[in-house]
Amino acid sequence: MSECQSLLVMFNDICLNLTDADLDKVVQFGFNNEKQATIRWGIWHMADHNRYHQAHINQLRKWYKEA
Repeated sequence: MSECQSLLVMFNDICLNLTDADLDKVVQFGFNNEKQATIRWGIWHMADHNRYHQAHINQLRKWYKEA
């Protein structure tokens, strides 16, 4: 299993065990932990960021097929 696949499995396992209360916990992040967000927002952000990159990948595939 690739490292990426292992991370996805681990993330899935963790998410399946989160409670509603867990999702509302505030965590710090950033270079110096200067930012704060809920775990719920973090999961949403990762999914949204994935869609952003998936759009780039789809465009590159389209250009490759046209070349």
